Amino acid sequence: MFNRDRNWIAITFALALGAGCAAPPDDDTTADPGGETGSGSTGTGSGDQDSSSGGDGTGSAETIAAQTWKVLEHDYQPQQTGYWCGPTATHIALSTRMAAPSQGALANELPTTVNGTDWIGQVTRTLNSHLGARYATVEMPNDPPSAAQRDQLWRDIVLSIDAGHGMVANIVAPPSNHPPGYPNETIYHYFTLVGYNPATHEVYVADPANFSGNHHYWLSLSQLSTLIPPKGYSTYRCGVGRTIGVIDERYQSFGGCGSFLGAALTDETPTPDGIGRYNVFQNGSIYWTPSTGAFEVHGAIRDKWAEVGWEAGFLGYPISNETKAPDGIGRFSVFQNGSIYWSPATGAHEVHGRIRDAWAAEGWEAGHLGYPVSDEYVVPEGRRSDFQHGAIVWTAATNTTQVVP
Repeated sequence: MFNRDRNWIAITFALALGAGCAAPPDDDTTADPGGETGSGSTGTGSGDQDSSSGGDGTGSAETIAAQTWKVLEHDYQPQQTGYWCGPTATHIALSTRMAAPSQGALANELPTTVNGTDWIGQVTRTLNSHLGARYATVEMPNDPPSAAQRDQLWRDIVLSIDAGHGMVANIVAPPSNHPPGYPNETIYHYFTLVGYNPATHEVYVADPANFSGNHHYWLSLSQLSTLIPPKGYSTYRCGVGRTIGVIDERYQSFGGCGSFLGAALTDETPTPDGIGRYNVFQNGSIYWTPSTGAFEVHGAIRDKWAEVGWEAGFLGYPISNETKAPDGIGRFSVFQNGSIYWSPATGAHEVHGRIRDAWAAEGWEAGHLGYPVSDEYVVPEGRRSDFQHGAIVWTAATNTTQVVP
């Protein structure tokens, strides 16, 4: 039984020695990290372009998995100037989640000058401006780094890649500690981390410089952790779950990690009926189906919905977000087959069917009956719901409703 509650035309060494960047290749190349084509598909969901309005297939964060390693799909580009490694690494990271802005646009946004991109925190800020408050800056001033810093770097890599987010690292590579193909100079640089291999503790790098044709390559965690000091890296830090497609769009519309929902606790998950998808967050959930779209449900209203059977219950899927009632006192969510209303005085109760129709005719909660104080329940003549100032009874024999004191 699942548990939803836990649920960037030449080498410019003067610049390389100063601000950080390197030369691009002559072509725009991608690489298969393992020498074979990975298969990896998460199946139909809220991010599937055939089943949802949320994506056009661009900038997919689907993972390529072969054996034990995992590499995110991304839009690799060589850096277009000798000092645009920061913008290009940022572009590649963003492309794991979206159709990323151009290098030029990102150079303006960071901002990057002919002296390069000054600080990794500029990258973090830019990532968050496009994706919401998902990324954090981790600085590594100790050279060599401590064991704890190295271990944290690995944890951040695994969390980021598993959640479908590329990372950006700011490095200093002296001749004695070069990644593949680097020229015999100290290189100040930015590149993107797009994969990892847990069996070997290696990290897959998308390098905007493409020195000697090395646009993608594996680096050991040990070497990477000595390249970053005294600089730092931008890492995903928003929960352990992965949000995609329409659910992610809805989540970001609320403010993402900084919203009332908090961090994602689960990946997008199929509902038991095989129709919908959902993510659980710290303080609520978002549910999606092809017919209803994606809506959040949280708090006492979510608790009541769970009590009556989630989407498999008589209420079905949510078709609204939780909304403030016109009186400013209560809250409600609308579902396919009814509503749940909450107020501080009454708590959360469902109302549906003919009784809900009759209550609507009486003016909803603003009418003389007020808010519901019970769920619908069985009485000898049929069904009944109680309200603050009366009740509505449905009689089975006549299929009629009556307001009673």
